[in-house]
Amino acid sequence: MIMLRALTAPLCALAAALAWSPSIAQTYPAKPVRIIVPLVAGGSLDTMGRMMADKMSQGLGQPVYVENRPGASGDIGIGLVAKSPPDGYNLCVIGTGMIAIGMYVRKLPYDPLKDLAPVSGLSKSLLVIVTAANSSLRSLPELLAYAKANPGVVNFGSIGIGSTQHLSGELLNLLAGINMVHVPYKGAGEANTAVMGGQIHIAVSGGPGVAPHVRAGKMRALAVTDTKRSTAMPDVPAVSEFVPGYATTALLAFVTTGGTPPDVVARLNSETHRVLGLADVRGRITGWGDEPDPTTPEELGRTLRAEMQKWGDVIKKAGLKLQ
Repeated sequence: MIMLRALTAPLCALAAALAWSPSIAQTYPAKPVRIIVPLVAGGSLDTMGRMMADKMSQGLGQPVYVENRPGASGDIGIGLVAKSPPDGYNLCVIGTGMIAIGMYVRKLPYDPLKDLAPVSGLSKSLLVIVTAANSSLRSLPELLAYAKANPGVVNFGSIGIGSTQHLSGELLNLLAGINMVHVPYKGAGEANTAVMGGQIHIAVSGGPGVAPHVRAGKMRALAVTDTKRSTAMPDVPAVSEFVPGYATTALLAFVTTGGTPPDVVARLNSETHRVLGLADVRGRITGWGDEPDPTTPEELGRTLRAEMQKWGDVIKKAGLKLQ
Protein backbone atom coordinates (compact mmCIF):
# COMPACT_ATOMS: atom_id res chain seq x y z
CA MET A 1 0.00 0.00 0.00
CA ILE A 2 2.83 2.37 0.90
CA MET A 3 4.60 1.63 -2.40
CA LEU A 4 1.36 2.15 -4.34
CA ARG A 5 0.89 5.54 -2.74
CA ALA A 6 4.50 6.44 -3.45
CA LEU A 7 4.00 5.64 -7.12
CA THR A 8 0.56 7.24 -7.38
CA ALA A 9 1.63 10.69 -6.16
CA PRO A 10 4.28 11.31 -8.83
CA LEU A 11 2.04 9.87 -11.52
CA CYS A 12 -0.74 12.27 -10.55
CA ALA A 13 1.72 15.15 -10.59
CA LEU A 14 2.96 14.09 -14.02
CA ALA A 15 -0.62 13.85 -15.33
CA ALA A 16 -1.38 17.34 -14.05
CA ALA A 17 1.77 18.72 -15.63
CA LEU A 18 0.93 17.13 -18.96
CA ALA A 19 -2.65 18.37 -18.79
CA TRP A 20 -1.45 21.97 -18.42
CA SER A 21 1.64 21.74 -20.63
CA PRO A 22 2.52 24.59 -23.04
CA SER A 23 1.03 22.56 -25.89
CA ILE A 24 -2.46 23.51 -24.68
CA ALA A 25 -1.92 26.98 -26.13
CA GLN A 26 -1.29 25.40 -29.53
CA THR A 27 -4.69 23.69 -29.58
CA TYR A 28 -6.63 26.39 -27.73
CA PRO A 29 -9.41 27.09 -28.43
CA ALA A 30 -10.83 23.77 -29.56
CA LYS A 31 -14.46 24.71 -28.86
CA PRO A 32 -16.63 27.86 -28.51
CA VAL A 33 -15.61 30.48 -25.97
CA ARG A 34 -18.23 32.07 -23.75
CA ILE A 35 -18.17 35.69 -22.60
CA ILE A 36 -20.29 36.22 -19.51
CA VAL A 37 -21.82 39.68 -19.07
CA PRO A 38 -22.86 39.79 -15.39
CA LEU A 39 -25.52 42.44 -16.00
CA VAL A 40 -28.66 42.76 -18.11
CA ALA A 41 -28.41 43.70 -21.79
CA GLY A 42 -28.20 47.32 -22.81
CA GLY A 43 -25.33 48.74 -20.76
CA SER A 44 -21.63 49.40 -21.22
CA LEU A 45 -20.50 45.88 -20.29
CA ASP A 46 -23.02 44.27 -22.64
CA THR A 47 -22.12 46.59 -25.52
CA MET A 48 -18.40 45.94 -25.03
CA GLY A 49 -18.87 42.17 -24.66
CA ARG A 50 -20.86 41.81 -27.85
CA MET A 51 -18.44 43.88 -29.89
CA MET A 52 -15.46 41.91 -28.59
CA ALA A 53 -17.20 38.55 -29.17
CA ASP A 54 -17.87 39.32 -32.81
CA LYS A 55 -14.27 40.26 -33.56
CA MET A 56 -12.65 37.58 -31.39
CA SER A 57 -14.56 34.84 -33.19
CA GLN A 58 -12.62 35.73 -36.32
CA GLY A 59 -9.22 35.71 -34.63
CA LEU A 60 -9.68 32.62 -32.46
CA GLY A 61 -11.24 30.53 -35.20
CA GLN A 62 -14.04 29.40 -32.90
CA PRO A 63 -17.44 30.93 -32.09
CA VAL A 64 -17.29 33.42 -29.24
CA TYR A 65 -20.70 34.16 -27.78
CA VAL A 66 -22.17 36.37 -25.08
CA GLU A 67 -24.36 35.15 -22.26
CA ASN A 68 -26.02 37.62 -19.88
CA ARG A 69 -26.11 36.35 -16.29
CA PRO A 70 -27.38 39.29 -14.21
CA GLY A 71 -28.13 39.38 -10.52
CA ALA A 72 -26.64 40.22 -7.11
CA SER A 73 -24.78 43.28 -8.42
CA GLY A 74 -22.89 41.12 -10.91
CA ASP A 75 -21.85 38.45 -8.41
CA ILE A 76 -23.88 35.69 -10.08
CA GLY A 77 -22.16 36.07 -13.46
CA ILE A 78 -18.70 36.74 -12.07
CA GLY A 79 -19.08 33.86 -9.62
CA LEU A 80 -20.02 31.55 -12.48
CA VAL A 81 -16.71 32.29 -14.21
CA ALA A 82 -14.80 32.09 -10.92
CA LYS A 83 -16.09 28.55 -10.34
CA SER A 84 -15.74 27.31 -13.94
CA PRO A 85 -13.00 24.91 -15.07
CA PRO A 86 -9.70 26.81 -15.42
CA ASP A 87 -9.40 26.23 -19.16
CA GLY A 88 -9.95 29.66 -20.72
CA TYR A 89 -13.36 28.89 -22.20
CA ASN A 90 -15.16 31.31 -19.88
CA LEU A 91 -14.42 35.02 -19.91
CA CYS A 92 -16.19 37.74 -17.98
CA VAL A 93 -16.52 41.42 -18.83
CA ILE A 94 -16.29 43.36 -15.58
CA GLY A 95 -16.13 46.90 -14.39
CA THR A 96 -13.11 46.72 -12.09
CA GLY A 97 -15.11 48.39 -9.35
CA MET A 98 -17.55 45.47 -9.31
CA ILE A 99 -14.99 43.35 -7.48
CA ALA A 100 -12.66 46.05 -6.09
CA ILE A 101 -15.58 47.72 -4.33
CA GLY A 102 -17.90 44.76 -3.97
CA MET A 103 -15.61 42.92 -1.58
CA TYR A 104 -16.10 45.72 0.96
CA VAL A 105 -19.88 46.09 0.82
CA ARG A 106 -21.13 42.52 0.47
CA LYS A 107 -19.98 38.96 0.99
CA LEU A 108 -18.70 37.76 -2.37
CA PRO A 109 -19.28 34.12 -3.36
CA TYR A 110 -15.70 33.98 -4.65
CA ASP A 111 -12.23 35.26 -3.79
CA PRO A 112 -11.40 37.94 -6.39
CA LEU A 113 -7.66 37.50 -5.92
CA LYS A 114 -7.62 33.70 -6.11
CA ASP A 115 -10.65 32.62 -8.13
CA LEU A 116 -10.21 35.10 -11.00
CA ALA A 117 -7.31 35.54 -13.40
CA PRO A 118 -6.77 38.98 -14.98
CA VAL A 119 -6.63 38.87 -18.79
CA SER A 120 -6.58 42.45 -20.09
CA GLY A 121 -8.03 45.88 -19.66
CA LEU A 122 -10.61 46.84 -22.28
CA SER A 123 -11.41 50.52 -21.85
CA LYS A 124 -11.46 53.46 -19.53
CA SER A 125 -15.17 54.10 -19.53
CA LEU A 126 -16.87 57.46 -19.36
CA LEU A 127 -19.39 57.76 -16.54
CA VAL A 128 -22.18 60.29 -16.91
CA ILE A 129 -24.71 61.69 -14.45
CA VAL A 130 -27.97 61.81 -16.38
CA THR A 131 -31.58 62.76 -15.78
CA ALA A 132 -34.73 62.60 -17.87
CA ALA A 133 -35.01 65.09 -20.72
CA ASN A 134 -38.12 66.61 -19.14
CA SER A 135 -36.65 66.80 -15.63
CA SER A 136 -36.74 70.11 -13.79
CA LEU A 137 -33.09 69.53 -12.87
CA ARG A 138 -31.34 71.16 -15.80
CA SER A 139 -27.74 71.32 -14.53
CA LEU A 140 -25.46 69.82 -11.92
CA PRO A 141 -25.53 72.99 -9.75
CA GLU A 142 -29.35 72.78 -9.74
CA LEU A 143 -29.15 69.12 -8.71
CA LEU A 144 -26.70 69.89 -5.90
CA ALA A 145 -28.77 72.83 -4.63
CA TYR A 146 -31.99 70.80 -4.66
CA ALA A 147 -30.34 67.83 -2.95
CA LYS A 148 -28.83 70.06 -0.27
CA ALA A 149 -32.20 71.72 0.42
CA ASN A 150 -34.01 68.35 0.47
CA PRO A 151 -31.87 65.74 2.28
CA GLY A 152 -32.86 62.16 1.50
CA VAL A 153 -35.29 63.14 -1.27
CA VAL A 154 -33.13 62.83 -4.38
CA ASN A 155 -32.46 59.25 -5.47
CA PHE A 156 -29.81 58.01 -7.87
CA GLY A 157 -29.68 54.76 -9.80
CA SER A 158 -26.71 52.54 -10.58
CA ILE A 159 -25.96 49.08 -11.92
CA GLY A 160 -25.89 47.69 -8.39
CA ILE A 161 -24.52 47.89 -4.87
CA GLY A 162 -20.74 47.94 -4.88
CA SER A 163 -20.36 49.16 -8.46
CA THR A 164 -18.20 52.10 -9.49
CA GLN A 165 -21.41 53.86 -10.49
CA HIS A 166 -22.79 53.36 -6.99
CA LEU A 167 -19.65 54.60 -5.27
CA SER A 168 -19.43 57.55 -7.67
CA GLY A 169 -22.78 58.70 -6.29
CA GLU A 170 -21.66 58.11 -2.71
CA LEU A 171 -18.48 60.10 -3.34
CA LEU A 172 -20.61 62.98 -4.63
CA ASN A 173 -22.63 62.78 -1.42
CA LEU A 174 -19.46 63.04 0.66
CA LEU A 175 -17.69 65.81 -1.24
CA ALA A 176 -20.79 67.95 -1.96
CA GLY A 177 -22.29 67.53 1.51
CA ILE A 178 -25.58 66.10 0.24
CA ASN A 179 -27.64 63.00 1.00
CA MET A 180 -28.92 61.28 -2.13
CA VAL A 181 -30.43 57.81 -1.74
CA HIS A 182 -29.04 54.95 -3.79
CA VAL A 183 -31.40 52.76 -5.85
CA PRO A 184 -29.63 49.64 -7.25
CA TYR A 185 -30.65 47.95 -10.50
CA LYS A 186 -29.53 44.76 -12.23
CA GLY A 187 -27.82 46.68 -14.99
CA ALA A 188 -27.45 49.97 -16.82
CA GLY A 189 -30.37 49.22 -19.13
CA GLU A 190 -32.79 49.05 -16.20
CA ALA A 191 -31.31 52.13 -14.50
CA ASN A 192 -31.47 54.14 -17.72
CA THR A 193 -35.08 53.11 -18.34
CA ALA A 194 -35.98 54.13 -14.78
CA VAL A 195 -34.43 57.58 -15.09
CA MET A 196 -36.07 58.23 -18.48
CA GLY A 197 -39.40 57.14 -17.02
CA GLY A 198 -39.07 59.45 -14.03
CA GLN A 199 -38.89 56.66 -11.41
CA ILE A 200 -35.57 58.07 -10.17
CA HIS A 201 -34.14 61.58 -10.30
CA ILE A 202 -30.74 60.74 -11.79
CA ALA A 203 -28.55 57.79 -12.74
CA VAL A 204 -24.80 57.37 -12.82
CA SER A 205 -24.27 55.33 -15.96
CA GLY A 206 -21.71 54.40 -18.59
CA GLY A 207 -21.22 56.47 -21.71
CA PRO A 208 -22.03 53.69 -24.23
CA GLY A 209 -25.42 53.11 -22.60
CA VAL A 210 -26.51 56.74 -22.32
CA ALA A 211 -25.00 58.39 -25.41
CA PRO A 212 -27.75 57.18 -27.80
CA HIS A 213 -30.48 58.39 -25.40
CA VAL A 214 -28.81 61.78 -24.96
CA ARG A 215 -28.50 62.20 -28.74
CA ALA A 216 -32.15 61.15 -29.18
CA GLY A 217 -33.30 63.78 -26.68
CA LYS A 218 -34.57 61.23 -24.13
CA MET A 219 -31.93 62.06 -21.52
CA ARG A 220 -30.08 65.13 -20.33
CA ALA A 221 -26.43 64.73 -19.38
CA LEU A 222 -25.65 66.83 -16.30
CA ALA A 223 -21.96 66.02 -15.85
CA VAL A 224 -19.19 63.53 -16.54
CA THR A 225 -17.31 62.07 -13.58
CA ASP A 226 -13.76 62.29 -14.97
CA THR A 227 -11.33 65.07 -14.11
CA LYS A 228 -12.01 66.82 -17.40
CA ARG A 229 -14.67 67.09 -20.08
CA SER A 230 -15.03 64.31 -22.61
CA THR A 231 -14.28 64.82 -26.28
CA ALA A 232 -17.47 62.82 -26.99
CA MET A 233 -19.57 65.25 -24.88
CA PRO A 234 -17.59 68.52 -24.92
CA ASP A 235 -20.59 70.61 -23.82
CA VAL A 236 -21.14 68.50 -20.68
CA PRO A 237 -19.17 69.79 -17.67
CA ALA A 238 -17.04 67.64 -15.39
CA VAL A 239 -18.27 67.26 -11.81
CA SER A 240 -14.92 68.66 -10.61
CA GLU A 241 -15.84 72.05 -12.11
CA PHE A 242 -18.35 72.40 -9.27
CA VAL A 243 -17.08 69.91 -6.68
CA PRO A 244 -13.29 70.23 -6.28
CA GLY A 245 -11.41 66.95 -5.88
CA TYR A 246 -14.14 64.80 -7.40
CA ALA A 247 -13.07 62.24 -10.02
CA THR A 248 -14.07 58.66 -10.85
CA THR A 249 -13.58 56.50 -13.92
CA ALA A 250 -15.01 53.07 -14.72
CA LEU A 251 -12.46 50.61 -16.04
CA LEU A 252 -13.77 47.69 -18.12
CA ALA A 253 -11.72 44.51 -18.27
CA PHE A 254 -11.63 40.82 -19.15
CA VAL A 255 -11.05 38.21 -16.44
CA THR A 256 -11.16 34.43 -16.61
CA THR A 257 -11.06 31.61 -14.09
CA GLY A 258 -8.24 31.55 -11.57
CA GLY A 259 -5.69 28.83 -12.30
CA THR A 260 -6.11 29.07 -16.08
CA PRO A 261 -2.76 28.12 -17.71
CA PRO A 262 -0.59 31.19 -18.37
CA ASP A 263 -0.25 30.25 -22.06
CA VAL A 264 -4.01 30.34 -22.49
CA VAL A 265 -4.27 33.66 -20.63
CA ALA A 266 -1.54 35.00 -22.92
CA ARG A 267 -3.48 33.82 -26.00
CA LEU A 268 -6.62 35.60 -24.78
CA ASN A 269 -4.60 38.70 -23.93
CA SER A 270 -3.03 38.75 -27.40
CA GLU A 271 -6.41 38.38 -29.10
CA THR A 272 -7.93 41.11 -26.93
CA HIS A 273 -5.12 43.47 -27.90
CA ARG A 274 -5.57 42.61 -31.58
CA VAL A 275 -9.25 43.45 -31.48
CA LEU A 276 -8.75 46.68 -29.51
CA GLY A 277 -6.22 47.74 -32.14
CA LEU A 278 -8.72 47.47 -35.02
CA ALA A 279 -9.64 50.86 -36.44
CA ASP A 280 -13.39 50.27 -36.38
CA VAL A 281 -13.30 49.00 -32.81
CA ARG A 282 -11.24 51.95 -31.62
CA GLY A 283 -13.61 54.26 -33.48
CA ARG A 284 -16.65 52.81 -31.73
CA ILE A 285 -15.02 53.01 -28.30
CA THR A 286 -13.85 56.59 -28.71
CA GLY A 287 -17.26 57.46 -30.16
CA TRP A 288 -18.78 56.45 -26.81
CA GLY A 289 -16.39 58.82 -25.09
CA ASP A 290 -14.26 55.95 -23.79
CA GLU A 291 -10.59 55.19 -24.31
CA PRO A 292 -9.24 51.77 -25.34
CA ASP A 293 -7.10 50.42 -22.52
CA PRO A 294 -5.31 47.15 -23.40
CA THR A 295 -3.04 45.99 -20.58
CA THR A 296 -0.97 42.98 -19.61
CA PRO A 297 -2.52 40.57 -17.09
CA GLU A 298 0.02 41.81 -14.54
CA GLU A 299 -0.93 45.45 -15.09
CA LEU A 300 -4.62 44.63 -14.71
CA GLY A 301 -3.87 42.75 -11.49
CA ARG A 302 -2.07 45.80 -10.08
CA THR A 303 -4.97 48.02 -11.12
CA LEU A 304 -7.47 45.81 -9.33
CA ARG A 305 -5.44 45.90 -6.13
CA ALA A 306 -5.06 49.68 -6.37
CA GLU A 307 -8.83 50.07 -6.92
CA MET A 308 -9.50 47.99 -3.81
CA GLN A 309 -7.32 50.29 -1.76
CA LYS A 310 -8.73 53.47 -3.34
CA TRP A 311 -12.37 52.68 -2.64
CA GLY A 312 -11.85 51.29 0.85
CA ASP A 313 -11.67 54.76 2.35
CA VAL A 314 -14.76 56.01 0.51
CA ILE A 315 -16.75 52.98 1.65
CA LYS A 316 -15.65 53.49 5.25
CA LYS A 317 -16.58 57.18 5.21
CA ALA A 318 -19.92 56.46 3.54
CA GLY A 319 -20.71 53.91 6.24
CA LEU A 320 -21.70 51.17 3.81
CA LYS A 321 -22.22 47.78 5.40
CA LEU A 322 -22.06 44.19 4.23
CA GLN A 323 -25.40 42.87 3.01
